[in-house]
Amino acid sequence: MRGDIRYFQVERRLLMHEVDPARVRDFAEMDRLARAGRGARRARVQHDDGDDGGRECNGHDETSRIHGPKRSFLPMFRRHLCACGTLLLLGCGKKSEPLFSLLSSRQTGITFSNTITTNDSFNIQNNVYIYNGAGVAAGDIDQDGLPDLFFSGNMVSSRLYLNKGNMRFEDITERAGVHTNRWCTGATMADINNDGFLDIYVSVSGSGSGARGADRANLLFISNGNGTFTEAARQYGIADTGFTTHAVFLDYDGDGDLDLFLLNNSPQDFARGAAEAHPLGLQTVSPASYNTLYRNNGNGTFTDVSAQAGILRRIGYGLGVAVADVNRDGRPDIYVSNDVSPNDVLYINQGNGTFRDEAALSLKHTSVAGMGVDVADFNNDGWPDIAQMDMLPPVPEQRKRMSGFLTYARRMQDRARGYRDDYDANALQLSNGVTPAGNVVFSEIANFAGVSATDWSWSPLFADLDNDGRKDLVVTNGYPKAPNDLDYQQAVFAARRSNNHAAALEALRGLRSYKVRNYLFRNNGDLTFSDVSQAWGITEPSFSYGAAYVDLNNDGKLDLVVNNIDAPASVYENIRQDSAAHYLTVVLEGDGANRRGLGASLTLTAAGGRQYLYHSPYRGFMSTMDDREHFGLGRATRVDSLVVTWPDGRAQVLTDLGVDRMVTVKQVSGVRCQVSGKCNPGHLTPDPRHLPFQPAPAPRYKQTLPTSADFAVQPLLPYEPSRQGPPIAVADVNGDGLDDVFVGGSADAPGKLFLQKRDGNFVEAPGQPWGGAQDRSYEDWGAVFFDANGDGRPDLYVASCAYRHTAMSRVLQDRLYMNQGSGRFVRDSAALPEMLTCTASVAAGDFDGDGKPDLFVGGRLTPRNYPAPARSYLLKNEGGHFVDVTAQVAPELAQPFGMVTAATWTDFDGDGRLDLVVAGEWMALEFFHNDAGRLRNVTAATRAGATRGWWWSLLAADFNHDGRPDLVAGNMGLNFMYHASPENPFGIYAADFTGNQSTDIVLTQQIGDQEYPFFGRAFLGPTVYPVALRVPSYSSFASATVDRLFGGDVLKRALHYRADTFASLYLQNNGDGTFTPSPLPNFAQLSPIRGMVARDIDGDGNLDLVVAGNLTEMEPNTTPPDAGNGLWLRGDGHGHFTPVTSFESGFLAPRGVSGLAVMKTPAGSAVLVANTGDSLQAFTLRLR
Repeated sequence: MRGDIRYFQVERRLLMHEVDPARVRDFAEMDRLARAGRGARRARVQHDDGDDGGRECNGHDETSRIHGPKRSFLPMFRRHLCACGTLLLLGCGKKSEPLFSLLSSRQTGITFSNTITTNDSFNIQNNVYIYNGAGVAAGDIDQDGLPDLFFSGNMVSSRLYLNKGNMRFEDITERAGVHTNRWCTGATMADINNDGFLDIYVSVSGSGSGARGADRANLLFISNGNGTFTEAARQYGIADTGFTTHAVFLDYDGDGDLDLFLLNNSPQDFARGAAEAHPLGLQTVSPASYNTLYRNNGNGTFTDVSAQAGILRRIGYGLGVAVADVNRDGRPDIYVSNDVSPNDVLYINQGNGTFRDEAALSLKHTSVAGMGVDVADFNNDGWPDIAQMDMLPPVPEQRKRMSGFLTYARRMQDRARGYRDDYDANALQLSNGVTPAGNVVFSEIANFAGVSATDWSWSPLFADLDNDGRKDLVVTNGYPKAPNDLDYQQAVFAARRSNNHAAALEALRGLRSYKVRNYLFRNNGDLTFSDVSQAWGITEPSFSYGAAYVDLNNDGKLDLVVNNIDAPASVYENIRQDSAAHYLTVVLEGDGANRRGLGASLTLTAAGGRQYLYHSPYRGFMSTMDDREHFGLGRATRVDSLVVTWPDGRAQVLTDLGVDRMVTVKQVSGVRCQVSGKCNPGHLTPDPRHLPFQPAPAPRYKQTLPTSADFAVQPLLPYEPSRQGPPIAVADVNGDGLDDVFVGGSADAPGKLFLQKRDGNFVEAPGQPWGGAQDRSYEDWGAVFFDANGDGRPDLYVASCAYRHTAMSRVLQDRLYMNQGSGRFVRDSAALPEMLTCTASVAAGDFDGDGKPDLFVGGRLTPRNYPAPARSYLLKNEGGHFVDVTAQVAPELAQPFGMVTAATWTDFDGDGRLDLVVAGEWMALEFFHNDAGRLRNVTAATRAGATRGWWWSLLAADFNHDGRPDLVAGNMGLNFMYHASPENPFGIYAADFTGNQSTDIVLTQQIGDQEYPFFGRAFLGPTVYPVALRVPSYSSFASATVDRLFGGDVLKRALHYRADTFASLYLQNNGDGTFTPSPLPNFAQLSPIRGMVARDIDGDGNLDLVVAGNLTEMEPNTTPPDAGNGLWLRGDGHGHFTPVTSFESGFLAPRGVSGLAVMKTPAGSAVLVANTGDSLQAFTLRLR
């Protein structure tokens, strides 16, 4: 939460979010009497030594004894459905029914409301965290088989409710002895003394910095086994006074008992401005404010071991914590979600009693205002993923009135101080598994998944709500006041400058609230989610915080419980009547001091699918789930296997289980998994010997980025054009049979040529002309080797650009370096015509059929004037001397044609002559037919569709064995905060809107028939200040169209481009001059594709694709599309591709990839990877 206006930066995040249509099925409403009989009877499955019936994890027989009925009791509505017969067809199911029904307090007996009482001296202006809410814990405290509920209260007492069955609850707070009078936050249940009864640990914070230490001591209610509790935090040594948000129990040291991690914070001295004094956060004089790890001494006491365990001594405002085995090595890790500062922490358990923060290794970016967090495997690949909440509204108008502006200078300052980049949006971190080095690599895909903007959100929870076998996402949100409203901030700043306290209070009274509905997102099974909140029955606006999913009535469907501010707690009963959606509930019973088996992992296989769960109930925001694990099974009618791997490494396998039942698995002594990957996955580090891509030597080169920023020239650039290299080119320049590598350079950091040696390593070839005084001032934006003069040796063409120079500068001239033999080059200054424009892409091809390779050179942009295009060139080869024939051969290209990024020569119409395909930024894919040496634009005739996009790469190859070249075009991808469609294109206007002789940029989004600025007044105002002066209100600016803000006459004189799609495409050649486009698989849409090669990687006779990308140097308020880690797309020979992730392939290219190339090495073919501002990589292709 970003509460206090004192700490608000002018940091903007406007994220256009298109919600996919809900893809859900409506189920018929059954007779209400059916629900009265709901509740599956539980079957207990116990594992002992000596019985038959199961399978031991080492391949021998394992015991299995069924207690209770072998078939689960089918809920009454199923029998009613069967008896309905023809009545069902006549209208039994005509009326549809949502998934959830909100039960009233009268129905449930739950009247708890976390009421916050404010006045003129106690409010959000002087106590910035008073609206952080509280949590809920679900657990069976009396062992009657029904989960009970505990709600934490801030200014009211916490309450404990006993589940009486049939969704009725009894308030037993006073009788149980758990009344509280402190500012309680997190609610945690655990059997801390291992007596079989759940105890309650209550986190305590304070309403502000004035809260006394004694008032902040956390509480521990020990169950007496009879429905009463005794407070004993001090006796146990865990009456911590550190402003605790939440507490989680885990066995971090593997000694069999439960230890305690506290998420503490420091409101009394926390602020981003102060925290920046140290790269890891402000060092406080209040050590109790640090996060704390307590070790269980095994004798009823705990010891603070934070320092020796590696828990960082830094403060911040931690709002979320979750425990999970992130790297699947069998040990619990900890994720800490911090609000604003410091960066999030990913504690990886080292197995020796210590943790190491590996967030910088694993996470490319996170949420800036990190709130609640959950960790679970949502895509069923066996690797835990991470959901983190922020506070970005989904409605563009609201974003523009609430999102500020972060300058490039401030971003660079933060980086220099050690901060990682973070952004104002939810984060969904998709795990890609572990690298061969053992660290986990995540891809942040919230934009692609459709969950990046959910208002002021608190609790994310992964849970299978519809029992289809996929984990859905629950999000709670709301806030009683909206202090990030920029008009409110402006009013309060003015009042404080004039010392007018009454005016500040008046502004507060008029401040609107964030009373919005919670979100339910259905997992579509393709890395995306659909907002089904209203269809599933979540419609009521609220201020919702901690939440728990729990099967309150044992009917096999997860219900939801939510702790609200200023309203009774919400209880949503899951009422879906789908008899074909099955489930399995699992209860774990450990055999040691960890009786509930916290830290165990469960892997279930059914109907060809696999699910993974990690047994930790502490999820979301300040809350505890019921510790019974729930698997939705979809249409599967049997469970093939359930593997339970206990925290000590022992594992048990249950096979051929029935569905719609509850099973209890008891840990059996002496059973230990012997087959890694079958029973206990253990540490899943891949064996490089078995991967098709293996790391190989690459030239030792690290790109030096320009010291000056493009944003100094045009502050509103969407990204930095100068920071997109380096270009690479590959050829055997010295005739030794091995490929050599040229890497382009920048001003005063010239390019380099590396010669490959017989051992596969590279040495720099010295004395090259591009390093001389005459050429070292150039910036290389493109390069290609080709035989310019027919002597059999590859010559080098280098395309030049210099964004910060003026147009027609001499440093924009392209260059041709002739190979003199043995890899020695000389510049031929007379070989090229004068070309004082910015170029980047170069493609060699004999378009006139004279046997000599000609050149297409793509114009990239006009320096200092993004997005002004540049002209392109057709250069006819006349024996090593090149003539500009563009005006004669393709006059369209001689004009400022577009911002060209890629081009390829290919005979796409099968007439024996090379045609040309061109792609670029704010351009459609352009097709030029070679008509006897003249190029004619036939784009419309190709029927490729609406393809205006931000294209980065092109490749032509025959992927379906029909003898015709197909195309693959790399776009920005769909994991992007900008969204484009033919109906609602993404746009740009560029002109001198301020009269200062520079080009200003306004990005736009069309919504319906109107076009709106994408960013708000806070972002545009400092640069396009006349508009900001005309519209001084942030709210008025937020709702204004571009026509209203700038005027139609001004816009008519501006450059105006639009994009229809950001999807990367495969275009299949139909053989008649037309193409059929289709998007590449979803994994290929997670980042821009800036480099690709076609190769048969697996030796099956079909061409595959290897792609990589990322765009890291975006303007600082735009979440970068950086989720790519390199991807092998396995071709099937019919134009279809199956993604093979980095973990499975060994191809790992997670940086800002600027290009790929295939090169010949002593070990065979290898893929070379160029990385912006980083080192080169290479991977040998090992046919399988």
